[in-house]
Amino acid sequence: RSGDVIKYEFLVVCPGIQIDLDGIEGLRESLGKNGVCSNYTDPNYTWEVLQKFKGGNALFTQPATPIKCGGAPQKIMYLADDYFNKSGVRDKTNVIFATPGTSIFGVKEFAETLTKVVNRKGIILKFYHKLVKIDGENKKAIYELTATDESNCIITVNDDNNIIQEDIVGKTTLTIPFEMLHLAPPQSAPDFVKKSKITHQDGANKGWVKVDQNSLQNPDFPNVFALGDVAALPTAKTGAAVRKQAPVVVDNILKLVAHKEANNKGYTGYSSCPLVTGYGKMVLAEFGYGNKRMSDPLISTFVDTTKEQWSMWILKKYGLPYLYWNLMLRGKA
Repeated sequence: RSGDVIKYEFLVVCPGIQIDLDGIEGLRESLGKNGVCSNYTDPNYTWEVLQKFKGGNALFTQPATPIKCGGAPQKIMYLADDYFNKSGVRDKTNVIFATPGTSIFGVKEFAETLTKVVNRKGIILKFYHKLVKIDGENKKAIYELTATDESNCIITVNDDNNIIQEDIVGKTTLTIPFEMLHLAPPQSAPDFVKKSKITHQDGANKGWVKVDQNSLQNPDFPNVFALGDVAALPTAKTGAAVRKQAPVVVDNILKLVAHKEANNKGYTGYSSCPLVTGYGKMVLAEFGYGNKRMSDPLISTFVDTTKEQWSMWILKKYGLPYLYWNLMLRGKA
């Protein structure tokens, strides 16, 4: 902003991700009122909406862009479902998950468990639904259908009789009324990154930093590395991923300083998504490139992390915060 120029021998780009409130029409005007909430921006308002909720459509959704912690839009949904049961309004509530994706989760072992959770809770699933507009005043979410299945139909689970009163208004457009809408907003790399030469200039990864997916080195500028949410990597954007990426970047920079080749290709896409499925239940989804399960061998010896576990809930509530604040951020784990 000041126009100052800082020279460098090596550059590590790790500024995180930004919320794009203009990525969906009506989002900026609607967010934080009329039951439109997001834990990504104001979890206190989400809690207020939950407490005031008396029934109707509780709609949970996510954008077509990459987002930090891809499982977060599901976690709040499962917790909200539990809260609706506690507050006595669940029998008057339709819990809906509308996603532009094609499945509940990309890794087969964890998808099987989450499908059972969805069916047990009676959650209505809608795939190929891309949120394009929010009419907060009239409490309507407008979706564009991104694809159909082999029979030219849209896949819907647990909503045989259109109990949510969805309205098809065009060949590829429909509206879903809501009393509560929780969304993960569209997200992108920061503007100063998107405008730089170190990013993909076109294609699906446009605007994200171009790196070798195993070494985290930029192929066009060998003295530039990127890690974290801003890197164009085919894996989930999580703190767990950064934890595995950082040592590879450090090793490669030390090699370049010593005039050696940055040949550490040790990052294999590891990411972790602690999926809270209700009060006292969690599935610890760990995976790598190609949606391959990569569960911790020590934990997996004692616990099946593909299933809902109370012990994993305890890990999430007490163990992971300690690991994050006291070890990961200090470079000790």
